[in-house]
Amino acid sequence: MRLALVTLLALPALAADPGEEVELSSATVTALSCAQAAQATGKLAWLTACPLEETQKGLVVFDVAEKQIYRLSPKTVRVSDLERAFGGGAVDVTGVVKSSDKGGVALVEVKELRVTPKPKAGAFKGCL
Repeated sequence: MRLALVTLLALPALAADPGEEVELSSATVTALSCAQAAQATGKLAWLTACPLEETQKGLVVFDVAEKQIYRLSPKTVRVSDLERAFGGGAVDVTGVVKSSDKGGVALVEVKELRVTPKPKAGAFKGCL
């Protein structure tokens, strides 16, 4: 994937207002550059196929329904919780927007977090 090219085309998201309540259900955990690529192109494959090296810049949560990017406050969420959901898992989040950065990414102070980890390979044993 040509991540650098797509990231340049990404438009900043509309930032959420400080104090706004946020409720996310089955939101995807990914790197900021991959979330911006998915937002700009509409191709959600960027979210789960994000290269691991992109996570060095930090993890964000992408709300697929609203196509909004959120950064969760490190004061209220452990990075290890987000890492468990990276690459195919999901999180449910309830919180309040504290601020937004210049790129339009809202910082959320989390009140409640539920992590659904990425399924292990071979975990599905359904009928074939």
